[in-house]
Amino acid sequence: MSAEEAGNGRTGMGRRALVGAASIGAASALWAITRLIGHTVYAAHTQWIDLLGVLAVLGCVFLSTWHLNIRWLVCAVCLFGVLILQHLELNQQALHQRGRTEHVRVRQIQWSAGDGMGDSAHLYTVTVIDGPPLAPIEENGLLGWKWVVGGTYTVTVDPQGRAPLRRGDRPGPPVIQQSLQIPLVLGLAFALRRPTDLLLRRQLRPRRPARRAVPADQ
Repeated sequence: MSAEEAGNGRTGMGRRALVGAASIGAASALWAITRLIGHTVYAAHTQWIDLLGVLAVLGCVFLSTWHLNIRWLVCAVCLFGVLILQHLELNQQALHQRGRTEHVRVRQIQWSAGDGMGDSAHLYTVTVIDGPPLAPIEENGLLGWKWVVGGTYTVTVDPQGRAPLRRGDRPGPPVIQQSLQIPLVLGLAFALRRPTDLLLRRQLRPRRPARRAVPADQ
């Protein structure tokens, strides 16, 4: 192997390492922005910020269909998945910090129509004899959790109302929600690798010196 080939090989490896680092950095930046959006929506109850995030994801889908590039679609799917996991992580974190497990005994059940999302949606207002007051419970017919007057149930409640009611268990930290974001960030970095490579090639391309004009009398 000649010295020129060895130098070209080292240059190629260095450029690939630079592209990988840049793509991982861009994916981490997008993950941080998505995380900031989720925390802002959760803390300030500003749903319009969440809507802007969804519109940005839909913009990636539009670019993928316009340019027929599957990488934009992968970016959109990963960002949308990260946004959903952020909300689940914050809800679980609220249960872990402020939630508690209670044993309640049902005294009365009042049924009313749901929020209109479907015919199977039901809204139950449950009053208990002992234990904390429960917020209205929405059941879509798939959970199969039927309340019975006089029955005793174990539930996990959040006193501040920041997370929904769930079946009784010890609410742990959001480890699963955080771990599932790792493959999404790696997929986002893989999707951004090709655009980052093209951008770096364009910036590192040597510029040709401009030719000086030669006078006509020479």
